[in-house]
Amino acid sequence: MEMLIALAAKSLIIGAVALGLLKLARNRSATDRSWIAHLGLGALLLLPLSLALPALEVTAPALLASGPADFITTPATATADPASLSDAPSAAPAAEPINWLLLAYIIPSAVFFLLTLIALMRLIPLKSRATVLVDPHWLSALAHAQRRMGFKNGTALLASEELVSPISWGLMRPTILLSREAIEAPGDAEAIIAHELAHVARFDWAKLMLARVAIALFWFNPLVWLLAREAHQLREEAADDAVLGSDIEGTQYASLLVGIARHECRGLLIGAHGVAPGRKSLARRVKRVLDVASMRRPGGWRWSSAVAIFAAGAAVPIAVLSFVPALPDGPGNAGPTRNATAPAKIVPATVPTGALGLNPATPQIATASGAIPVPPARAEGAYSRFDRSPPAIPGTEFAAALSSRIDATLAARLEGRKPPFGPGRDDDFTAAAIHGVTPAYASAIKAASPGLANATTRDLVGMKIQGVTPATVREFASLGVARLTPRTVTAAAIQNVDPGFVRAMAGAGFRNLPLDRLTEMKMFGVTPAYANQMRRAYPQLDASDLIRSRMHGIPPPE
Repeated sequence: MEMLIALAAKSLIIGAVALGLLKLARNRSATDRSWIAHLGLGALLLLPLSLALPALEVTAPALLASGPADFITTPATATADPASLSDAPSAAPAAEPINWLLLAYIIPSAVFFLLTLIALMRLIPLKSRATVLVDPHWLSALAHAQRRMGFKNGTALLASEELVSPISWGLMRPTILLSREAIEAPGDAEAIIAHELAHVARFDWAKLMLARVAIALFWFNPLVWLLAREAHQLREEAADDAVLGSDIEGTQYASLLVGIARHECRGLLIGAHGVAPGRKSLARRVKRVLDVASMRRPGGWRWSSAVAIFAAGAAVPIAVLSFVPALPDGPGNAGPTRNATAPAKIVPATVPTGALGLNPATPQIATASGAIPVPPARAEGAYSRFDRSPPAIPGTEFAAALSSRIDATLAARLEGRKPPFGPGRDDDFTAAAIHGVTPAYASAIKAASPGLANATTRDLVGMKIQGVTPATVREFASLGVARLTPRTVTAAAIQNVDPGFVRAMAGAGFRNLPLDRLTEMKMFGVTPAYANQMRRAYPQLDASDLIRSRMHGIPPPE
């Protein structure tokens, strides 16, 4: 549910920004303003996809914060002695409670999607029962409008007795469906065809569907309704501008709009665009048609591209926002949290491990929900140059030490002091404690090379997991290895690039290489022997050439 609340907040921001831009661009043409409105609707539909993007965390009230609660918000009762868990009878899993809020969102959304589907399905029988219009006057008007707009796709011109006003829909094979009343007024043929063909040429049917999907997903947001209504109005005004641009007199076209306004097609019941204006939009459209000073010429592709770039630059930061609850800054500031009770502590496990199916030799942490095994650090293996031994704290003593380290970090955070491991998030400090990243290790790593001086807690955890030691870093520096950063040092440890490999490559003639280039060599199977043979045969060969040769399987010469 927290995810829906966060998406709702983002939709409010996007709707407000789009409506604000439309207000600022009120002197632009209807085509330009329609572009802004539909970019806003498109940004709304991309909001669910933002869940796959990296999050930009922003402090927000607890109501907007999404994701699981941090351990600092767990009630103090979580420290209760879990020994009774082993004697408690196994209870049947409780039934999941009905999420009424989620259900209240899904039902209206499904109704709107169903209405849209019905409106689209109605077009199929309408088209099948319509007749092909062969009136030369109307066909001539269609040909003139297509030539004037440069629209070369074939357009079906049909007539139906079931309609009260003309409509159009489709993309690749568009259809214009005329009512019998419209056919009986051939004097309006140029205006009606120009209006409907303008909708077809501008892909307004796809924009109509875009608006309806946005309303179905964000039906609860009044700003989305306002934006969709304004987008529909602007599509009609842009089509009106196309009619006036085809030498149709404004007063004549205004009379046409007033005359067919009584035949308005119900928008929710049919999935197509029509000429007939709604009663609420008639006055605005007629006033604009008769206003000779109105801006009707679109800004062109440069203006549209600038608006699209600006919209992307504004929408992407909004889409990746991740609202997190505010943390207290100090002892005097309680600060809003998801649970105002005291934080939980991690205590040594006293639960009989046999009852829980755990290995008794495995270090554990007791929580309110049971004992959790603590994974040891990666054992010493093939990477003999790196220290991957777990912290030398066996059994429950390890859990006690872990608790004291986390308590020290929390105390520093809550009292406004600098945490012992450097900058980072709370889960980074927890990982640091689990993997044995002590303040002494952090200081030694940072002092080993200037490139590691600003290593974060997460960087230190990564290096510790891969067995990076201060001695290894100092040895790299003494060998003239460049680009010693947390990322390159960790990647080198993963690929087993040790000082011995650096010396061997230097002996082959490849000295003072950056660490990431040495890692790349090891990754693609460049051995010192291969480097020696290739360098003797090709003295001008550099590191990049050597890697490419190995990638393409070029053997050294005999």
